[in-house]
Amino acid sequence: MKIHPKCPSCLLNRAYMECRMVTEDRERIFKAVEEALRILAERYPKKEVNAHIATHMHRRVYEILGVEDPYKEFKERANEIAMKFLPKVKEFVERREDRFKASAIASIIANTFDYGVMGHRVAEDDFMEYFNSQFSKGLVIDHLEEIGRLCGGKVVYLTDNCGEIVIDTLFMKEIKKTCERLTVVVRGRPILNDATLDDAVKAGVDRIADEILTNGKGAIGIMEEELPEETLERLESADVIIAKGMANYESLSESRFKPIAFLLTAKCEPVAEDIGVKVGDMVAMLR
Repeated sequence: MKIHPKCPSCLLNRAYMECRMVTEDRERIFKAVEEALRILAERYPKKEVNAHIATHMHRRVYEILGVEDPYKEFKERANEIAMKFLPKVKEFVERREDRFKASAIASIIANTFDYGVMGHRVAEDDFMEYFNSQFSKGLVIDHLEEIGRLCGGKVVYLTDNCGEIVIDTLFMKEIKKTCERLTVVVRGRPILNDATLDDAVKAGVDRIADEILTNGKGAIGIMEEELPEETLERLESADVIIAKGMANYESLSESRFKPIAFLLTAKCEPVAEDIGVKVGDMVAMLR
């Protein structure tokens, strides 16, 4: 998915938000925003993939701010909230006749843990109320039956946010019941509020998956040129790739890897428009 005319405003808003997380030094903030503008001005006219532009921009902002992980507190809070509600979500899923579908939808609902998307509110205190409301709405695009059949082979699961990865474990356990091999891929370095290896271990993914790999240098989504050799091989040989969240959609919607199951909540207009749904809609879409 190429960058949309609305994307730069969101990217700049997030860059400024990151600055305010770590400093009140106006000169440093000015420099960080200046660099964000420079990168956008250079790459926006080329209509590059939004997630790739964002990756370069945020890396430079982090460098100027002198921080490795400005979202550290947000990530810890998201994981804590998800852990708090995990038993209730698990009980909810286990009461359903089709646990594969119920756990998949639960993981999509948990995609709400996304800090910095303009106009999107993270459901923290009222997560179960949000969960029940979203579950009753259901999926606008539902290819889960076909996705489930593909999960009998080699499955690569691309994670997204912290908090979300905790609820993902319910879906991973259902996949593990039938798959030949489950490979979970996390960010190789901190970027935004996305899950890293440390978050995966805290969520218990290491006790479910056959292996946990990374996307290399911690790109937002997937940048093929940065992938470790083993991760690239797994993507190329997968019977299905489960890609969670908008960044993985942005970076892989036109990729050579096939087939890909995109599981996400469309939290912004550009992604919703590209998929053909409305903002707030949930999809499990096989391409």
